[in-house]
Amino acid sequence: MSLTTAETGTGSTGIPQNRAHDRMIGEAVAGYRLLGWQVQVTEQGVFLPLGPATTALAMPARIGSRVLADLKSRMLAGPVTVIPGPREHWIFLAELVALLPTHLKAPTEVQFVRSPHRIALPPTMTRYGSLRWANPPSHSRHWFPPFTAVLALARTAVAEDQRR
Repeated sequence: MSLTTAETGTGSTGIPQNRAHDRMIGEAVAGYRLLGWQVQVTEQGVFLPLGPATTALAMPARIGSRVLADLKSRMLAGPVTVIPGPREHWIFLAELVALLPTHLKAPTEVQFVRSPHRIALPPTMTRYGSLRWANPPSHSRHWFPPFTAVLALARTAVAEDQRR
């Protein structure tokens, strides 16, 4: 699979592609693969397929920023992406350390994303701009925290938000 459309010089719309963005995609994909992530590249961007041991939790930025700060204070912070837009959302990548119980409830502001879905990764573009990292992966921090820790802190942040 080609990482860019350099062979044709144009995208599917016939418009010349932004070579700088193509280069950013190529560099990002190489970095993700060095971390052991089996990313997929499409015309829409770079994606991480979720598997049986991985999940993601999506939440509004106002909650996500508090959850990330709490995870960092507990030395549990893993990779977190930011999806730009009028209602910016943060996506926490997490490990399923146990089966996700069907009775497990998340606050309405928090959504689980599970296999067979996939998560867009930076520098994938949206109509509001490029995805970015709130907490980027690194060679020393490319693991995912337990989803139960992320969920517990999200519940606390939502409860605090409701008390205000």
